Amino acid sequence: MFTGSLPSEAIVGVLLRPLTEGERIDVGNFAANSVFIDLMQGLISHRGPSSNDLVSEARQLGEGVLYVIDRRTRTPATEVPEQDVFGEFDVQDGRILAGSYRPNSKHYLYSDDGFFQLGSELEDCLLQALAAIPGPDEESEMNVPPS
Repeated sequence: MFTGSLPSEAIVGVLLRPLTEGERIDVGNFAANSVFIDLMQGLISHRGPSSNDLVSEARQLGEGVLYVIDRRTRTPATEVPEQDVFGEFDVQDGRILAGSYRPNSKHYLYSDDGFFQLGSELEDCLLQALAAIPGPDEESEMNVPPS
């Protein structure tokens, strides 16, 4: 059983009100945590250019804008809702340009299709980044002067 507390970066969001029996989370009762969003978007910005999936897509694209698509989207090959785009990179000569990432402020962490889904490589990076953040309990123990 978990008895500690979580660092704010590890909290995806909060329910705006308690759910009634049988009620599910939906877009109207979920609020995303901006601290988590900042961490995730920063990770995409820094790790995306070396992600095997995105590198492969950039090679195929050649030139232009590479959209980082949420894997939960129902129709990635035809029409992707704006809420299912994490952000975009510029691509030149089949390569992602470092520092070109622009996050999409209209991306939803939770939509009618469920919670966001990064590709497995970026998801692993996110989980590693979250695991490396000390929890509030750990920080307070680290800052206690020796007796």
